[in-house]
Amino acid sequence: MGKKENPLLAYYNQEERFAQLMNGWLFGGKTYLKAENISEADRRLDGRSGKSSEYRHRERDVFKKADNALIRLYIGAELMEYVDYAMPLRVLDCDVLSYLRQEKAIAKRHMEQKDLSSQEYLSRISRRDRLLPVITLILYCGERAWDGAKCLHDMLDLHKIPEELRQYVGDYSLHVLDVRHTPDERLREFPQDICFMLMCIKYSKDKEAFLHLQELTGCTAVGKDTFQMIAEYLQEPKLLEREGKVEEGGEVNMCEAIRELVEDGKKEGLAQGERSGVELAKHIFRLAGAGMSVQEIAEKLSISEEKVEWVLE
Repeated sequence: MGKKENPLLAYYNQEERFAQLMNGWLFGGKTYLKAENISEADRRLDGRSGKSSEYRHRERDVFKKADNALIRLYIGAELMEYVDYAMPLRVLDCDVLSYLRQEKAIAKRHMEQKDLSSQEYLSRISRRDRLLPVITLILYCGERAWDGAKCLHDMLDLHKIPEELRQYVGDYSLHVLDVRHTPDERLREFPQDICFMLMCIKYSKDKEAFLHLQELTGCTAVGKDTFQMIAEYLQEPKLLEREGKVEEGGEVNMCEAIRELVEDGKKEGLAQGERSGVELAKHIFRLAGAGMSVQEIAEKLSISEEKVEWVLE
């Protein structure tokens, strides 16, 4: 994870925002999870392959436990700004380490209680033990479309594997939300603050669409934490200035903030254009004063002769 993802990480490590993200991503906007159903799980994963003394270490960006009357599982989220072409292996390794940690905890309990049968003793777990499912989701915010593998099979050379043998080659799927290339209808299934945040990322380079985010999202105001995350992620000075003026727990009128941002951008663009025109005129006068003809000036500055004549007149 790079520095740009840090605001996203801080935002989604909040139980309430993580629950909202999962409700939109996994349940199409239905409220299956609430903040009180989410608890922190250890993001750091260590493991050892077989009898080897060499440990490997992994650390998830976000890792939570969801637990209520209907759902009980672990959910991990990786926040990406670039395409990781080895992502299926990375996710597979993280998930395996998560399962091994559960298995180790169960085995330790059995060893302490000494309640395994002779057949179960070698396995260190009983036939009745069950592990909690682990889901890993990839929140990808990069500008280019995700063109990496979306499952383990995409990384394997199956060219010379007969079709009837492929069923024996284990696969492992990725779950990628490519924010900038996901249809608006899908993003509108997320709760309002999450939807607005995702749309801001999607249309951050499209000023016309950015100006009409209210119509695209149906949202006019967002919480301070959402506004803070958007301002820091986009690194827009005007939004960052406004951030400090919002009271804790208050809401921000995003329509007004975005309108000011776009208008300031237009003014800055005009000012830059005026400065560029003045510099060009200075170059033309200097070359004309040195005795160069209109044609020579035009060739020197890679502009039309008509423009040179217009400036001199």
